[in-house]
Amino acid sequence: KQWYQRRVRGLDLICQILYHHAAYDHCDMHLLRRHNPAEKFLKGDSAWSADYERQLGHPFMVVRNPINRFLSAFRDKFEFGNLAWYYKTYGEGMVLKYRNVTNEDPKKKMSLLAAAKSAILEDNGGSIDLWDESNPYLNPPGPMFSEFIQWALADGNDPHLTPFYRRCGPCSLDYSILRLESLKEEVEYLFKTVGRSDLNEKFPASLNAKGKTNDCVDKFYSSVPFPLVKRVYQKFMRVDCELYSYPCEEALERIESLEPADPREVHRCK
Repeated sequence: KQWYQRRVRGLDLICQILYHHAAYDHCDMHLLRRHNPAEKFLKGDSAWSADYERQLGHPFMVVRNPINRFLSAFRDKFEFGNLAWYYKTYGEGMVLKYRNVTNEDPKKKMSLLAAAKSAILEDNGGSIDLWDESNPYLNPPGPMFSEFIQWALADGNDPHLTPFYRRCGPCSLDYSILRLESLKEEVEYLFKTVGRSDLNEKFPASLNAKGKTNDCVDKFYSSVPFPLVKRVYQKFMRVDCELYSYPCEEALERIESLEPADPREVHRCK
């Protein structure tokens, strides 16, 4: 994961050589602020095109299965309130708005919410260790996936949820498309294409998309009423699934066939 952080020397070097990386934030946001092809394309600015393509050299973008990516964004940024800024900015509001706490008077509810916030922010972010069934706002700590989906459908405005086709202008440039699921092999081919096979040794051998999120996809999505899953798919995933040929419809059929999971207990998935 650290490979995607722009301060890591290996990624800096790769960004400088390949010029454009359009899937993750630390590198691509820096480059897109200077050269955003999607923004200029959508504004009808044609003057930039030829010169920009000469500067780019070999533009590429990294994509990931959109269903897995959406869940991964939740688990990385929101689950358990594990990042303090995200909990203060979004998570506390999600829990207050969508958690069903009906057996407490308003003052007691706010007191419990304040106690949960204090516990989560005490160490600059929460964890599963804060789980406390006596406090509904720590049961579990931070927003549940079902609450996150409701928020995303109503208010969600975070770059980690923005579909690739909206961020990267895939119709405006001739990108090479790299899949995160087989990224090491595809990056090796890209390095060879641009004549920089020497960079293979700088690319971490262990980087892959087969971690804990992929093992928990069915459990998390089956904890959400399927009509909401379909709506979030239409809003955030469908176009990317079609553009990059991911078998998302098959995944949706599988999820629909599953027994509903407890929306709290799925957060114990590792």
